[in-house]
Amino acid sequence: MAEQSFSAFAVDAAELLRLPGSGRTDLLDAARSPLIGDLLAGRLADDADSLYTAMLPALAARLGTPVGAATLPGRHWDDLTGLFEALGRPALAALWGDRWPWPRRTPDDQPWPFPTLAPNATLATLQRELATLAPESLDGQHIPLDEDDLEEAVWLLTEQLPTWVDGARTLGRDLLIVRDGAR
Repeated sequence: MAEQSFSAFAVDAAELLRLPGSGRTDLLDAARSPLIGDLLAGRLADDADSLYTAMLPALAARLGTPVGAATLPGRHWDDLTGLFEALGRPALAALWGDRWPWPRRTPDDQPWPFPTLAPNATLATLQRELATLAPESLDGQHIPLDEDDLEEAVWLLTEQLPTWVDGARTLGRDLLIVRDGAR
């Protein structure tokens, strides 16, 4: 069965954006990738964005604070953006649907894993939108999830995601979520 994992971190996004070309030898062991040295040296391969985003959870855990994780069965978790738009939750739609351009400020492909970022300044808005998200508003009308996946979506959106947002906000940091697994 396909599944998707979510890793959430309270981070300083500016610090992560400064990593390419930083020469930070203290991070060479942070990610198990032969490209970590090239990334830190600023030698970014043109067609390797997915390989770089695969390093992001290890780097975020090292430089930030993990605030949560979840693994859910099924596919189409990336389609929650449409649900948030239909429910009038623009901050959630932006968090879920906008790829954070790391390590480049302008990505040249659609990497997977998929990183998304909520700047600290938007976390209060996300908290308000999540607080008014009623479980009964999550139905198969807006997203292509089966009944079991809808139950998982309710759990993710009413229990997990609010905890991640609260964790990042409490720490005064940005919230980074990396989605991986089957799309």
